[in-house]
Formats: sequence, C-alpha cells, structure tokens
Amino acid sequence: MTAVFVRGFDFGTTEDQLRNHFEGVGTISTVTFQGKGAAIVSYDNEDAAEKAVSTLEGSTIEGNGRYVNVKIDEGGEAKGGRKGGKGGATGPQVIVRGFDFGTTEDQIRTHFEPCGDIQEIRFLGKGGGSAVIKFASEDEATKAVDMDRSTIDGNERYVNVDFDGKGGGKGGKGGKSGGGKYGGGKYGGGKGKYGGGKY
Repeated sequence: MTAVFVRGFDFGTTEDQLRNHFEGVGTISTVTFQGKGAAIVSYDNEDAAEKAVSTLEGSTIEGNGRYVNVKIDEGGEAKGGRKGGKGGATGPQVIVRGFDFGTTEDQIRTHFEPCGDIQEIRFLGKGGGSAVIKFASEDEATKAVDMDRSTIDGNERYVNVDFDGKGGGKGGKGGKSGGGKYGGGKYGGGKGKYGGGKY
C-alpha cells in the first residue's frame, strides 16, 4: 500500500500544511481530504507510506493543537471480513464501544464524520458507552473501523470500533433492546455477543 489515512488534525488545516508535515518521509503524489479532520496521503512507494506510519503516528502538524493518527490506507480490503464480526460480517453500520458515559451524539458525530456521511447514531442501553453508527456506504464504515482504539475528544479512554454484523446469537429476553430491532440477535440478552442483559 502506498497511501496512509490521516485523521485528527484541526479543522481548517490546509493541503500545504499536510504536505509540509508528511513530505519528509517521501515524495507525495496526492493529498485527498476525507471530510473535515481526515485525509488520504498517497506516496510514490510503499516504503514512504510505512515510514509515515512509523515516524509520524502521534505527531502534531505545525499550527495544530492535537496529534494525528496515521495508518496504512487499506481501502476496501475490509469487505472480505478484515475486521468483521462472526462470519466476517460487514456493511454500512459500525458499533462503537467504550466511550465515556455522558458522551453526546455531537461528540460522536464530530469524531466519526471525517469517515463519511453519518445517517444515524443510535445509543445502546441505559448507561451509555456504546452506540451504532450508520453510514451511507460500506467504504465509509470501513474508514470508521480503521479508527478503532482512537479517543473521542473530551474522553479519557479509547473506543473499540467494529462492523455491526446483525444476528448470529440466539439471544434471550435482553434488556432495553430485547425483543426489538436488536432483540434475539447480536444484542440479545442470552447467548448473543452482548448477552446478559447489559444492553
């Protein structure tokens, strides 16, 4: 892979700022913004892309107030189940777990909107800490999964992000979501992935 996915830089950061920060590891062919706060930086060879990840992950672009996350841009490889749930399930929805209780929809939207067009955010359970995000396309959801172990602004801990593969578990009565859209499936209260009535 000759491109890297960069996220977390300040809104309003210019292409010149990105180029100045990333050109030190190799020749940049293109810079493509992915909404606000994220971009794909393409190099002319794989060594440069790998060096960008190893040396610039956690670095701060000049003029910015926060560090960036840098990962190899694997494109649509997740469609084969690169990080899917049981059975390699993929789709336009992801489940996000582990954010601080009290985190708002706006905070979640701001964190994930660089990945693409967010159509819906649904919180799970009474206590918070997890939600399902629906994107307009599977490719956008793939970019969100690439943000696994990132930290939402204002939170103290990182989140886990995975594809929301519906169904699979036998599920019991469940908690708040039992018997509804998620009842008896992945979020059911029995043997599903999130069983036990937690959600």
